[in-house]
Amino acid sequence: MKKWKNACLGVALWLAAGDVFAQQPVVMRVNGREVPLGEFYLAYRRDSLRQGAELKVSDFVPRFVNRKLRAMAAEEAGLDTLADFKEAMACCRKQLAEAVWAKEAVAEGEARRLYDRMSHMHRPETICVEHIFKRLPQNVPGTVLHEVEARMDTIYNRLVQEGGTGFEAYVQEFSDEKDTFCVRSLQMPVEFEDTVWALQPGGFSRPFFTPQGMHIVKVIARKAVAPFEEVRGRLVLDNFRRQVQSSKALPDGLLERLKQTYHFTPDKKGMNELVRRGNTRRVLFTLNGKTYTGSDFALFASAHPGGVKRQLDAFVAKTLLDCEYADLEQMNADFGWQMQMHRDSLLACAIYDRVVVQKSVSDEKALQRYFQKHRSDYYWEEPRYKGIVLHCVNRRTAKRVKKLLKQVPANEWMDAIRLVFNDGKRPKVQAEQGLFPPGENAYVDHHVFGGVKPEKLQDFPHTTLFGRVLKGPEDYWEVRERLIADYRQHLEEQWQAALRAKGKVEINEEVLKTVNKSHR
Repeated sequence: MKKWKNACLGVALWLAAGDVFAQQPVVMRVNGREVPLGEFYLAYRRDSLRQGAELKVSDFVPRFVNRKLRAMAAEEAGLDTLADFKEAMACCRKQLAEAVWAKEAVAEGEARRLYDRMSHMHRPETICVEHIFKRLPQNVPGTVLHEVEARMDTIYNRLVQEGGTGFEAYVQEFSDEKDTFCVRSLQMPVEFEDTVWALQPGGFSRPFFTPQGMHIVKVIARKAVAPFEEVRGRLVLDNFRRQVQSSKALPDGLLERLKQTYHFTPDKKGMNELVRRGNTRRVLFTLNGKTYTGSDFALFASAHPGGVKRQLDAFVAKTLLDCEYADLEQMNADFGWQMQMHRDSLLACAIYDRVVVQKSVSDEKALQRYFQKHRSDYYWEEPRYKGIVLHCVNRRTAKRVKKLLKQVPANEWMDAIRLVFNDGKRPKVQAEQGLFPPGENAYVDHHVFGGVKPEKLQDFPHTTLFGRVLKGPEDYWEVRERLIADYRQHLEEQWQAALRAKGKVEINEEVLKTVNKSHR
């Protein structure tokens, strides 16, 4: 779930950074489902940006088709009906909507000023922190406030005495928020920023207040300011969120556009009575012909404390955003394509994890069969010695050790040596077991690969080896990590080939050509 949410945030920030191509012609059909050129180009541009260079359209087409086929396979498997997926898409939709509104509300010049301010103040784009935090409502009683303040002072003094070593333990025991998180400039209250940006990694603050409560913050890491082009989208989105959260209202330009779009008609009598008396049963305004009354406002106000005038402004803003939010796919084709692109990506990843990743790590019999069939692929360029190096106090002990090891499985050799020869005050054997390539162990190099004779160990002067030279691994566990990667690729190729064989893909070559010709 968390992974899906983080992926969604990355898309939202990227979308806030620039324009998206919008056209209606169909570039292809996948299993009868039409793909508009705008959706295709959006995915093409995203993948190009991730790679750091413009992809060839001919190379991108099969990648795009494969993702579509996987997403459809996920739908057939019912993955789009899972609660986690629905929750992730709801989170994604909210963040994408914010990105659309932020882009409209924050001008290019304002984004540049925010970046210059961040750079001028030498504030890194991101600081990762953990904090001991006690949430305090605005109307907290004075006695509770003093108790929290005293407790935080006590914790701080203990941290100073301990040199900060127990910070994480205090977080888990006392804090209302347990997770480590990262913050950017303009994202948190000014009290938080001024304190945190003054700290170096490993440093922690004195207790301090913000509108949310009381904090002691420790900085874990700092990251340098990124180029403007990389952070523009984040700056725009963060500034929009901060403006809305602080004033509980929308930027003027966005507010007026929404009012015109949804035919906002205020009822002055109702509004005046509400502001004068603090409540009313009258109509306050209409949006698209739907009336909103003092009763609707009262429900909103009960969850948003503040002055009546500010509450009313916030209620109007939220109602306008709710109207557009419910209709964004129809109002904004780009938004619909963005949602479709992200939906496809989430579903494709989910089905890939189920069909390929989980099977590649859990089906041990299949891994063993794949290894036996492709054993020669895992031969080493140079032979290796599989066995144990024995440094013994004398020749007689060495013979006894070898005799013992012949009767014991290899995975029990070290335990057997410890119990039989090294259980007294003075150990008789020093052993090293493993798979040794040339150059890793001087004694193996000398005895097996013809290397220079090394010096004897002072307390264990007699050295001997027990094992054998191999051209390749005897058991798949010896190359399991590489084997899993190879088997996973094998499964993916088989699965993707089956999807392509079953699927029907029709490409409009004339429309596809316009991607290269017109949209560089």
